[in-house]
Amino acid sequence: MYSKQTEIFGILGYPLGHTLSPWIHNTLFQLAEYDAVYLVFENEHWKEVGLKPLRDIGVKGVSVTIPFKEWAYTQAEKVCETSKTMASSNTLLFRNGIEAVNTDGMGAIQSILQKNEDLLNPMIHKKILVLGSGGSAKGILFSIAKELERSGSKDSIKRKVQILARNKDAISEIEQSLGNPYWLERTSKEEVTKNSGDYDLILHTTPVGMKGIGGDPILDSYFFTKKHTLFDIVYNPLETDLVKEAKKKKAEIIPGFHMLLYQGIKQFELFTQSKVKQKWIQKVESILLRELKKRK
Repeated sequence: MYSKQTEIFGILGYPLGHTLSPWIHNTLFQLAEYDAVYLVFENEHWKEVGLKPLRDIGVKGVSVTIPFKEWAYTQAEKVCETSKTMASSNTLLFRNGIEAVNTDGMGAIQSILQKNEDLLNPMIHKKILVLGSGGSAKGILFSIAKELERSGSKDSIKRKVQILARNKDAISEIEQSLGNPYWLERTSKEEVTKNSGDYDLILHTTPVGMKGIGGDPILDSYFFTKKHTLFDIVYNPLETDLVKEAKKKKAEIIPGFHMLLYQGIKQFELFTQSKVKQKWIQKVESILLRELKKRK
């Protein structure tokens, strides 16, 4: 039941037939007994249409997905530090003006910490391997930097983070945006293969493995061991070829949809200015898993 007091939120993007965000937010609204609804605002021409029609009907905030994250950032009067660094935002809040926030990296960090806090412990002599240098990699690396530097002084970080990607210009952009920290390095497939035991966390951020997108896994099947944790942010299909190969070698797996889950939870908290309870998270996770299994 909706009333004049019901707050309106939604997701802005194109195409949106695949989106799982309404399952996250409407479930949380229901569990929190918060009078709101989350709708799908699908339009190929948001750049031309602008945000005024949404604000005119009283929309309080939106999630933003491809291909409008960079455009969304330019529409805001106030931006978070992550958005400013990435020049990209996945959340817009319509309160006093327009505020842009990016929760993508936060979602990745929370997914990792839920699995094993040591994977982001700056005092452990291990390496994180990031596969890819696109927008997702940039957002995640920004949040990793914040986590490492929050947990230890900038000059005492023992953990190294390495990027394996083809686009050298994109790597340079990431390095510069993070201030060229000494703990961030480039690497090659040959070096990664040779020193596979140096890593405890592997983050795959490219579209390879996503339904409808071809390409071979970046790492060979013999790379993985039971001492590795793989976080492939692709969640459709539930298990990419990379994940399947890692599982064969008994590596730990962080499900890709956890990033979607936790970035959505952070958005909900921004929308409602309230905290999510742990039991709600478990409920939403089970719903997302059910819906993803239907899409096999």
